[in-house]
Amino acid sequence: MNQEDQLPRLTQEQLETLRRFALLEVCVNELLRQLAGVFEIELEPDRQPDSGLSQRRTATGHFRVPEPGVVITRSHIANALDLKRAGVISERDLVYWATILLLNDAYVLDPGDEDLIAEWLNDISLNLDAS
Repeated sequence: MNQEDQLPRLTQEQLETLRRFALLEVCVNELLRQLAGVFEIELEPDRQPDSGLSQRRTATGHFRVPEPGVVITRSHIANALDLKRAGVISERDLVYWATILLLNDAYVLDPGDEDLIAEWLNDISLNLDAS
């Protein structure tokens, strides 16, 4: 038995919340509420007195990685960008969304477009303004 076997499985409700978050149907706070105890993330940049702002963001999962994971496709990115253009979500929401998709192990990138999706998510997460 390895260490992951001892971790709890995500509930169907938690998996559904992850799917809905990927579609931006639930906010970060709702996602974190539903995943309390099994997923933690630090999204706010660190303010270091000597070096200014740090872009370091961390996440910790205390759950067994689901098989299959929640697959992220090009359509998720297109949907997120459409919501941002329409003013439904803020740039900060978009940055947090992309960051969580990258850092939560329950999400997997569509194998057919993995490099493109990873590039877009990284660009959104690291290069847009979350303030």
